[in-house]
Amino acid sequence: MTLCDKYFLLTTLTIIITRVFVYIFNKPSPTIKNFRTHHWMFGLVFTIILFCISDFYTNIYLLAISMGIFLDEIGFIIIRGKSHEDNYSPKSFMILMFFILLLFIFRENIINFYL
Repeated sequence: MTLCDKYFLLTTLTIIITRVFVYIFNKPSPTIKNFRTHHWMFGLVFTIILFCISDFYTNIYLLAISMGIFLDEIGFIIIRGKSHEDNYSPKSFMILMFFILLLFIFRENIINFYL
């Protein structure tokens, strides 16, 4: 199994684990000074940080996990969801599947760009 395939599988596994975890433990995310955080924000920040420091430190597994945490809510972001039900709506799920397909198609490009 290539490094690109491991990246794709770990990202997809992270999405599945995050989806199941959030579905089972449906609790509001923390609010900081009237700003409600979501786990996709942490995934996006860590993904950006990992790309910024890739000249000094590379870890495909951390990149896969942070990307998975971000992508988990990509449908929710695009449809501008407001509730837990929006996150698990068919529309949100189809958008997520589309991005997983894109991730699969461009996995080598992502890894080559990161390395």
